[in-house]
Amino acid sequence: MVPAAKYSLQEQENMILDAAAQCIELTSLLDFTMSAVAKKAGMSMGSIYKHVQCKEDIIFALAIRVYRHQCSVFEQVLALPLSTPERLIGITLLNPLKTQVYSFDIHLDSFVTNELVVKRTSPLWRERMMDAHKNCEKLFYGCMSDAAHSGELSSEGDIEQFIEEINLAGWALTVGYQNVSRLVQIREIAKGEAKLYEPVACDAAIVRIFTRLFNSYQWQKPLDSAGIKHTEQLLIQHNLR
Repeated sequence: MVPAAKYSLQEQENMILDAAAQCIELTSLLDFTMSAVAKKAGMSMGSIYKHVQCKEDIIFALAIRVYRHQCSVFEQVLALPLSTPERLIGITLLNPLKTQVYSFDIHLDSFVTNELVVKRTSPLWRERMMDAHKNCEKLFYGCMSDAAHSGELSSEGDIEQFIEEINLAGWALTVGYQNVSRLVQIREIAKGEAKLYEPVACDAAIVRIFTRLFNSYQWQKPLDSAGIKHTEQLLIQHNLR
């Protein structure tokens, strides 16, 4: 085995998680073993346990990688020269492969929200997970807050309440839509017809629903079909769709 001492702590952690991802690809999130991860990483079990104490820690660590990557992609979309509603609909129009890190990404969500998995995970990794979520929440809150302070979103009423409502509704719709998509994928896998997800169409039901949600608030420039099409073109230009 390669002596772990030759590598920094961060490098060791990366080696462990890269090895774990490979082991999961070869088996599954249920069947991979800590010993297989150690062998694949070329590290002793003692070195492994300095970073992760159990399989649940590894699952959380990989999920955190995915969330951080997704947040970085969302940040790119929210930085585009668009109106705030167009930026928000841009998240929906993203090519799903741009936010994917592993082929088993969609299954990580189910594991990290499972009560038994959460309880077995070390406090360190639970805290890191919460930090990853908080950073993503701050990103969207900042986008909405900027819109409110610039006058793009009407200041009539409780702006903080508006921001909370839009963010919560947006996440709820996104997660709900992802769950529906997963059911479709499961059916396709069962039929031997599984294929990679494609970006949603500009006139898809989920886009129409988001448009109605956003336009229920007083924007300086409401979201319309022209704005959605412009958003799509800009995403394509930036290799995000």
